[in-house]
Amino acid sequence: MQVAIKRDHGILKVEINNQLYLPLSFKSFRPNPQNISEFYQAGVRLFSVLSSGIISALGVPYSLYGESWIGEQTYDFSKIDAQMDLFLENAPDAYFAPMFQVDTRPWYLESHPGVPNSFTHLSQIACDETWRNAAAAYLKAAIAHCEEKYGDHIYGYFMLGGTTTEWFSDRDYEAPHPIKEAGYRIWSKNANATLPPKERLDAKGDAFLSSEEADIFQARKFHAQEIADLILYFAKEAQSVLHHRKLLGVYYGYLLELGGERLYNAGSLGYEKVYLSQDLDMISSPSAYGYRALTDPSAFMVLPKTLDAHQKLYFLEFDHITHVAPTMVQDPVGADSPNGGLPFIPGAANKCKTETESLNLMYRDYVLCAANGCAMWWFDMFDGWFRSWGMMHAVSHMLAIAQQTASLEKHSVAKIAVFAEGEAMYHTRKTAGLATATLSQIRRTLAEVGAPYDLYTMADISLPQMEQYSLILFLNQYDLSEETRKWIQDHFEISGKTVVWLYAPDYAHNGGRDVGRISACTRMRVWKSVKSHGDLCTAQGNLKNPMTVGPYFAVDDPAATPLAYYADGAVAMAEKVTDGVRHVYAATAYLPTDWLATVVDRAGIFRYSRSLHVYTYVNSAFVGVYNATETDAEIAVPNDGTYRDLIEGGRYIAESGKLKLPLKPIRAYLLTQES
Repeated sequence: MQVAIKRDHGILKVEINNQLYLPLSFKSFRPNPQNISEFYQAGVRLFSVLSSGIISALGVPYSLYGESWIGEQTYDFSKIDAQMDLFLENAPDAYFAPMFQVDTRPWYLESHPGVPNSFTHLSQIACDETWRNAAAAYLKAAIAHCEEKYGDHIYGYFMLGGTTTEWFSDRDYEAPHPIKEAGYRIWSKNANATLPPKERLDAKGDAFLSSEEADIFQARKFHAQEIADLILYFAKEAQSVLHHRKLLGVYYGYLLELGGERLYNAGSLGYEKVYLSQDLDMISSPSAYGYRALTDPSAFMVLPKTLDAHQKLYFLEFDHITHVAPTMVQDPVGADSPNGGLPFIPGAANKCKTETESLNLMYRDYVLCAANGCAMWWFDMFDGWFRSWGMMHAVSHMLAIAQQTASLEKHSVAKIAVFAEGEAMYHTRKTAGLATATLSQIRRTLAEVGAPYDLYTMADISLPQMEQYSLILFLNQYDLSEETRKWIQDHFEISGKTVVWLYAPDYAHNGGRDVGRISACTRMRVWKSVKSHGDLCTAQGNLKNPMTVGPYFAVDDPAATPLAYYADGAVAMAEKVTDGVRHVYAATAYLPTDWLATVVDRAGIFRYSRSLHVYTYVNSAFVGVYNATETDAEIAVPNDGTYRDLIEGGRYIAESGKLKLPLKPIRAYLLTQES
């Protein structure tokens, strides 16, 4: 049986034995005949099957089916079989993706005293060859067993590790450990190298590390790279069994989500090599946690256009706590459980209150995925998340929409390319708040501007599709190689393009701290101050400057056109047009919505919405809309005519480029223009 990812009319699908399957799927920690059957009858044909005896962060097992890795090279695959048989019985024509956890088990920690727990302290054990070899042997044995017994029913596998199975190393806080330090000496090629203590790693000060903190830069880079390399090690081992005949995936690389110190502690900054690896086919993450209120846009944790460009299937996990979801895990846990009794589910206090609220979140995430060509699965975490007729009908309806529109060409129509990167953050102090302001909060700005955009990592700047974009937004490029800088000059800084830089482009080049390099990048004179210029002045009023530490930058160039100001009157954003190229520099780590809207308008880019809370999600086939206001919505469309809503069937007529959409209980629309 051969499985592959194939692009069909612009979007990636799963090809199994020459038949294409919609990448809309199901996952649960508590699968049972009822929830499997519910999703199967709704039309779902791809299912995840998590096999693990490990205790989750809530103090209950991830799976109730028991442990399959029970000792040194000793396995009990009957635990896997019991669960696979359950799925086969209740979803007979479906295909499955078993998920295996490589983490240390209690018996392993008892027999290897002094070895850290990989679930909580992943970075401190990542270089331990004994554990790596033992975990890889288990992973390969489990895959080989499944391939032999269930191979004709399996489309892929997921490798799980670290905190919450997402390859996080949150709980060691980058702190050194003898095993980690031994790996660091090999990595740095310095037999005398030592890792800095946690107190120095957490030190406060300027947003950028000083020249005296080069060892922190190196340690931080190693911390992230060792986790990325660990994932690639297990991927290579798995492929020694799979030989690329099945898909292989992980949860990892939440660059836009973690924010603050967690982005550094979790070890996600090395995501790029994982995204681009030929040994991995699928990446998954939950829907962004900071964008879950009914008034929010939906948002990604990852860079989906990079994954799509490299033929990687991105699964957005819908795990919002619906109105029928339990607030407590119903499995009794021992008295020594961290929570005792019945564990409370995080976020349950803010669960949806009604089915209408649940449906709005379901359709909003679906529209986001449909417009961006992403896969999606519904996570019935501890059973009962979707147990209502309305929600299961919505699942069935989404599958039907995807099937009905399969022949429509769905490609990006974005004119805005947004570039983020992880490696630049090695230069920055994790206590400074740059990750939150620049990478996490920018998602709201992008959604509120109302123009389509595509999210990429810096490794993609030379892809052929870059020609489609007329505005290039660089979020956090603090250290540019000469090769990258020249490529940008030759391909982006050309007539008709707008190039936008945030905060400190190339400021930390080669470990230096040079404001002159910001000026060279932005084509305008920039000055540095040790004192804040105060709030950011916006059309909605002053906005608190997220940068509470220096350096602080402002524009001081009489040849540049000011576009925005700080509270003290200094120029916070300016534009300079040279030889037909529009150069824009925003001297802040965060870009307010009306600032970016000004730049987009001056670049002549079409905006589908000019209302902050009417969010649009657009490709060549659809105009997706989510109305988070309490009034009717109005959007702009490039073409007049009749538009049909695929979600509820309504028809709406656009005149003079305007399309009015009535306020209704289901706030989401997926509109196609009728011929």
